[in-house]
Amino acid sequence: MAMSLADLLLPLFLLVFLTRSRSQCPTNPSAIVNDTQVLLSLRDRLGIKVWNETADPRAWRGVEWSSDNQVEGLALSRFNLSGVFPATWAELPSLARLDLSQNGLSSLEVPCKNTQLNLLNLSSNSLQEFPGNLSSLKSLESLDLSGNNLTVARLPNFSLMLRSLNLSINNLTGSFSIGGNLGLEALELSHNGLSGSIPETFGEMTNLTRLDISYNRFRGDLPDIWSKNLELRYMRISENSLQGGLPPSLRRLRKLSELHAAYNSLSGPLELEDSDFASIEVLDLGLNGFNGTMPATLGSLRNIREIWLDSNNLTGTIPGELSKLSHLQKLVLMGNRFSGAIPGELSKLSHLQHLVLTGNRFSGAIPPELGNCSNIRQILLDSNNLTGTIPGTTELVVLWLGQNKFSGNLPDSFGNLSRLLLLSLSRNDLVGSIPAILQNMSSLQFLFLSNNSFSGSIPDWLPRLTNLRAMDFSGNRFSGEMPESIGRLFANVQLYNKNKRSVMIQTGGGLVYNGFAVPTYINFSFNQLTGSIPAAIGDLYKLQVLDLSHNQLIPESLGKARNLSWVGLASNRLNGSIPSSVADLSFLSFFDVSNNSLVGRIPDSPQLSSMDAALFAGNQLCGLPLTNTCSSTAMPPHKLRTEGQGGSEQDQGGVTTLVSIAIFVAAFFNAFFWTYFAANHRAHSQLCGCWQSNL
Repeated sequence: MAMSLADLLLPLFLLVFLTRSRSQCPTNPSAIVNDTQVLLSLRDRLGIKVWNETADPRAWRGVEWSSDNQVEGLALSRFNLSGVFPATWAELPSLARLDLSQNGLSSLEVPCKNTQLNLLNLSSNSLQEFPGNLSSLKSLESLDLSGNNLTVARLPNFSLMLRSLNLSINNLTGSFSIGGNLGLEALELSHNGLSGSIPETFGEMTNLTRLDISYNRFRGDLPDIWSKNLELRYMRISENSLQGGLPPSLRRLRKLSELHAAYNSLSGPLELEDSDFASIEVLDLGLNGFNGTMPATLGSLRNIREIWLDSNNLTGTIPGELSKLSHLQKLVLMGNRFSGAIPGELSKLSHLQHLVLTGNRFSGAIPPELGNCSNIRQILLDSNNLTGTIPGTTELVVLWLGQNKFSGNLPDSFGNLSRLLLLSLSRNDLVGSIPAILQNMSSLQFLFLSNNSFSGSIPDWLPRLTNLRAMDFSGNRFSGEMPESIGRLFANVQLYNKNKRSVMIQTGGGLVYNGFAVPTYINFSFNQLTGSIPAAIGDLYKLQVLDLSHNQLIPESLGKARNLSWVGLASNRLNGSIPSSVADLSFLSFFDVSNNSLVGRIPDSPQLSSMDAALFAGNQLCGLPLTNTCSSTAMPPHKLRTEGQGGSEQDQGGVTTLVSIAIFVAAFFNAFFWTYFAANHRAHSQLCGCWQSNL
């Protein structure tokens, strides 16, 4: 094969360069020449344009050199590589790490000869089968093939040195066979289609410290095969079809620090003895079928940081022994049938940050001692039968107390919650006006007060909550006119972008979002508001959802609110024609003006003409989406009227409106709650791929 001019000049260039560069003092100039020739061969085969032979090879991106000028690592993640990665890499005698992740490779050539390679990362490529000759890599300790298209569940034999194997997020199906690879310390098989029983060979892997087989189709009883393994520290078996209880041999793994067994069909009493889970720090048994009472022996798990028993069938009270768990940070018991009072002993948990008792049958008052928990960040007690006063600490970021029996006025002490991100008091028996002290909640983003008996006017200080992005005051007794100041809302918020994942993170300055799942949102429906809808509403360029239905309002303009996607104005006193500017709302997907006194032509727009005709019923309108056509004089001038009657809520259009609003609000709350909390607390979960948090 003829040598190119670059091949002839490169050795000379390197020798001259190394001779003149005294500051670098290479100890092995011949090694850098040889390895650079190999790299150039790889460059030409793969089209790596960033490796330029006129530059110092030790500065090439993705190439890691040792002190004696030999390539010891190639970090080629996101290099836009495709096709087959050639076996030329094996000619680098000191290469120990090869990272080819997040490319488009279909295969890797592996030579039959032994190499020094101990780490191989081929994750997030396009492999459909295991590379051949993997058994020849005698020094290989870590192999990552996750995020490919592998389909064969039977593994090839790997090196006896292999300690970590990641095959998650592939298309492996059927039963799983581990073969002779029993020296593994970490095995990850999550997010495949594996089925059958958990292999008995897992119990023979006595060096295993980490096992993740979650999100597969394993079924049957959870086997009692763990007695031989004394090293297992991390185990995730979530989202399968496993049944039965927790076998004693699993509970007695003395080094197990994390057990994630959520989303299965585990059932029966939750039996624990004092010696069980001696080192456990995270116990996640949520979304199963455990019944009976919560065992007091949980109080002996002295190292535990997180307890997740959500969505089971547990009954009885919370045992006071939990107050002994001095390291406990998260206690999540939502979706069970616990009853009785919330024990005041929980205030002794000095490190408690998250208390989640949603959807149980707790009654009585919230223990005032909880207000002394200086580290608590989230209190979620909604959907219980709680009464009395509402405690709070200055460090709270989430307070969710909806659907209880709290009564009386909002306490002025709420004004001290300057870090609060979310306040939900919906569906209680609260009365009175909204105290002005709440404007001190400078971090508040979500304010939900629906379905109470609040009265008075809509506060004109709401724009002082500069981070506010969603409010629901529906189903109360607010009266009077909407304040003009409402036009200053949402000035600082970022609009929801459906193309972004919603991520909540915590920084030194507080909570921030990167992409939002919740739109900017105002809901004042089902109140007693009167007068004109203020023209300032039209200044809310960032407003996306507006529901003012079932009041006694008359319109002015939606003006520049060009980001509106959902508008509810049903059963008010709207009259005249629908403003032609509505046709300019290009994001509009729902526009309900049913049961008003509107007349004339519905503005021509693709958005309006494709909507349900029931959204325009109970008026004297014509044009699409209605079936009645308009005459040439069917567009009277738009005017305001201060008197008139709203439509009957018993009309078919009114029923449709109520159903639509109910569906929207229910979907909003459900989506927010479950994405915020459920995915938040299990940051490892990829079911939604939405929310992650360090809360």
